[in-house]
This record gives sequence, C-alpha cells and structure tokens, in this order.
Amino acid sequence: MVALLIVAVALGLNNFGAAIAIGVSGVDRRTEIKVATVFGLCDVVMPAAGMLIGTGLAGPLGSAARWAGAGILFATAVWGLIEALHGGDDAPTVWHGWRLLVSGAALSLDDLAVGLALGTVRFNIVLAVTLFGAMSFIMSIIGLQLGAKLGKAAGEHGEVVGAIVLIGISGAMAAGWL
Repeated sequence: MVALLIVAVALGLNNFGAAIAIGVSGVDRRTEIKVATVFGLCDVVMPAAGMLIGTGLAGPLGSAARWAGAGILFATAVWGLIEALHGGDDAPTVWHGWRLLVSGAALSLDDLAVGLALGTVRFNIVLAVTLFGAMSFIMSIIGLQLGAKLGKAAGEHGEVVGAIVLIGISGAMAAGWL
C-alpha cells in the first residue's frame, strides 16, 4: 500500500504543477472542481489502460509517452499564452472544453506507461487507480488554490505567468523530472 501511495503522489506531481499554473490565471470554484475532476479521471483511465494492456510495451512506450505528453502540454500552454497576450478577459476560458481535456490527457499520457509497468507487479487495479485518481484530484485542488494565491500577487499578468509555468512544466516532463 505504501508503494501505491508513493506512485500516486509521483503521478499527481505533474497535475499539481499544472494546477498551480492554471490557478495563477484565476479560476472560479466550478472550474476548480472541473479541472481537478478531469485531472483525476485521466489519472484513473491512463494507468488502468496500461495495467490492462500489460507490460510488453512498457519500455518503448514509456519514453514516447513522456515526450508526447510534454509536447501536447507545451502546445496547449503556448496556445494559452497567445490567448492571454491577445485575448484579454477571454484568457481564463482556456481551462474549459477541449483544452482542459487535452491538457489532462497530455499530463497523464506518461501514466499509461506507469500502468504498463505496474501490470507486472499485479497490484489490485481498482485499488491502484482509485488511489491515483483521488490523489490527483486532491493535489490538483491544492495546486489550484496555491496558484490562485500566486495569481493575486501576479495581478493582471496571471494568465501569462500561468502559461509560462505550464511551458516550464512541459519542459520538466520532457526532461523526465516529472
């Protein structure tokens, strides 16, 4: 159980960082719940899919998933930066609809490879993915609230700061730090 908890925290770290960046741009309570739910569900679906598929692809997919997730998150962050610089009041809407889903999936793409690796250990899949999703949800809420506090300090530039932080997180993902 301790091992699963450690893995759950590790899987939630990139969502925590992204949630801080999103929170900086300013989100209301409804959006906060929506972001945390999407991130949490992605951290259920991706590792579950990996655990169900098996371990044969774990090695080759691990590196590719990290790079693909980082690239997709980078593109989403750049889009958000462009909107923040040119969109004015529309910038916070970047965390609704397809952009939120793409960001959640990109952040969790490497979790698919983790699930593949966990498939060899034969953890209880329901317990594992429930823990992963719950931890991701909690870490996302904490990150969003921390980001909101940082966003108040950033003032009207919060959306730009948030997008830049997401670009940094995509770099950290590509480097394998998250």
